[in-house]
Amino acid sequence: MDNGQTGFALTCLAVGALLAMPLAGFLIVRFGSRRLTVLSSLGFILTAPLIALMPGYWVLLFIMPLVGVSTGVMDVGMNAQAVDVERLWGTPITSSFHAFFSGGMFLGAGAAAGFIQLGFDVDRHLLVVAAITLCVAVYAWRDLLQDEPDAAEQTAGSVSKFGTAIILLGIASLCTMIGEGGVADWSPIYMTRVTGSAEALAPIGQAALSGGMLVGRSLGDAIRLRFGSIKVVRVGAFMAFVGITTAILFPIPWLAIAGFALVGLGLSNIIPVVFSEASKVPGLRPGVGISSVSTIGYSAFLFGPPIIGFISDYQNALLPQGMAFFPGVAGLRVGLGVVALLMLVLLMVSVFFLRVRQ
Repeated sequence: MDNGQTGFALTCLAVGALLAMPLAGFLIVRFGSRRLTVLSSLGFILTAPLIALMPGYWVLLFIMPLVGVSTGVMDVGMNAQAVDVERLWGTPITSSFHAFFSGGMFLGAGAAAGFIQLGFDVDRHLLVVAAITLCVAVYAWRDLLQDEPDAAEQTAGSVSKFGTAIILLGIASLCTMIGEGGVADWSPIYMTRVTGSAEALAPIGQAALSGGMLVGRSLGDAIRLRFGSIKVVRVGAFMAFVGITTAILFPIPWLAIAGFALVGLGLSNIIPVVFSEASKVPGLRPGVGISSVSTIGYSAFLFGPPIIGFISDYQNALLPQGMAFFPGVAGLRVGLGVVALLMLVLLMVSVFFLRVRQ
């Protein structure tokens, strides 16, 4: 497959996830998050290896949305379980769960590198990972909370309040995920083409983002317990703004790497906070709130990175030769400015959400 075909296949996966997320909230109301988490994770484990076994491209395009559906439902179900655990635990703990997700990304990348060194084909690679994951999942399923399916009670006047709250939380999720996805996708190109770093340093910017998120989420629960959710969002958005602005204004390899790490550190705990707050919106069952916010936020991975690329190219084409603010490939500095702008939007959203919650 060429890059275009690969990108379209991945888009099919994302579309499947986005279509499933709103449905997942209603399924949780009817069947409970435990049953949904078990079935969706089993579906993901069984369908993911099929990606490498498909005989042709068009058959692959049929499988990718199915993988996306299981991923989207599993994401909502797991987060619903996480907020139930947090409620029983009595203190913030969702950041720790998301830290394990970040750690899983590191393990997955390391496993892929190891399988390549061992000479494994992609099909054997995915089958081995599926077998290991199934064993881990079966062990984890036993301890999932047994939540009873029921409908949340609505209080008088709650409809308008939860509508506004969900919209604000959705915007916060959207801003955060565009920032995360944009930096993750474009930082390798930024390192080589804008900062002029060696090819070997290209993945370091992306690794710095992931490392910052892993560290931030590992410490996030204690920080949130001490300072509160709103301060975590505000300070995180400000840190991300400073980080991306540093990378844009000072395109020097080590400064860009430090800036991307600061972006990861700042964004690390915003999504856990947003999902936790979405589960507490009066008049909504936790799973419905999480699915609504997830659908808005995860749409960022579909159009966020392409928008950054379009703006980067457009500002070069908009002005005559030699007059562009950042000419040539350096136009990516303008594109990543979208992330800086969204961090300011995120700060404003936190102010409005605080008023709605009060």
